[in-house]
Amino acid sequence: MRGRLTVVKIAKPDQDMRFDVPVVGLPTVETMIEAGATCLCLTAGKTLIFDREEMLGLANKNRIAVVAA
Repeated sequence: MRGRLTVVKIAKPDQDMRFDVPVVGLPTVETMIEAGATCLCLTAGKTLIFDREEMLGLANKNRIAVVAA
């Protein structure tokens, strides 16, 4: 699939956060760029973000919205 995509990374309601945590980082945004995705939605407080500043910079540069709710 390509273009106008939204990527959603959320924890499942009963997900054991000790062993299985949603994660995003530069590879996530790079893959989104390749696919033409325009929005990344995260679960606030339950998603690990690696290389946060670089990831957000790359997202901004490529006009990808990052939303945490």
